[in-house]
Amino acid sequence: MSVTATLDIVVRALAVQAGVAESSVDPGKPLSAVPGIESVKALRAITEIEDECDVVIPDDFLFESATVRELADFVAELARKGSTI
Repeated sequence: MSVTATLDIVVRALAVQAGVAESSVDPGKPLSAVPGIESVKALRAITEIEDECDVVIPDDFLFESATVRELADFVAELARKGSTI
């Protein structure tokens, strides 16, 4: 899966859970900067991302992830390595 495709999935999941337009999710900003995002909504988005990309995102990564793009890059790398559920 390409990084671009993964970024699209991450942005879409975050936007849907936050109830905002995808254009309001800035890939260069932290997850916490997504308008309307709360911890429960972020976790739901992560579950959607995991399901769609067939990966498991380690819990500790979420605390280390600085930006939406870094999360997408990490997910793309997991998918390439075959880190499946």
